[in-house]
Amino acid sequence: MKYTCCERLMWHIIAPASLRYLSKRGWDAPSLKKKAKMIYRQIVKRTPNIGGLTGNSLHICLVAGMIWLSIYEAAEGKMGEECFGNMVVAGMESPIVKASFTRKAKAAFTLAAQQKRADKAVRDNAAPGGAFNWQAEVILGRDAEEYTILYRQCGLCTLGRQEELPHLVPYLCALDTLSIDWMGGSLYRTKTLAAGGDCCDFYICKKDSKWDREQKAGGLLC
Repeated sequence: MKYTCCERLMWHIIAPASLRYLSKRGWDAPSLKKKAKMIYRQIVKRTPNIGGLTGNSLHICLVAGMIWLSIYEAAEGKMGEECFGNMVVAGMESPIVKASFTRKAKAAFTLAAQQKRADKAVRDNAAPGGAFNWQAEVILGRDAEEYTILYRQCGLCTLGRQEELPHLVPYLCALDTLSIDWMGGSLYRTKTLAAGGDCCDFYICKKDSKWDREQKAGGLLC
């Protein structure tokens, strides 16, 4: 993968919020930033291209994972898993990242949005990258307020194995829960690839819809 303006921009969006979280907890953020940025560029270089920003909507997810793993690697074994997970959430809560999802909330649960998501999955599935790309099936809902996505391959899982940090990948699942929440949805799933499942079974419904109430009544966990 090439280190393009997308990779540079993503660093400037996600890394500052992540490093601020660590700085507040006593980490030497400037030193960590310097090491992490070098590692990040190395990870980008050794990771296959999966279609770029315009060719694969999940390119950004893969790049975000590279940033967080690079910071972890820069910590040289001194960062615990809980700290890593909290750092990921802090990076996701960067105002730019959060705003990019919240502004989609009004149009997220429409039949047109569902079809667009399904069409995008077909395009993304065909992108290059082999195991570093995602493979998804979008199952249209019974109405505009629910749909399902089955991920049978996850690029972040492959990235975790490449960096010999597969145990950290479950913490990257915060990308899913937070982004869907900000778009006005609830995410329910019973298994993930990161936790050893045969797929990630995303059931997504609009908050407080009849489908959301039905799920909550059934006692399913998000």
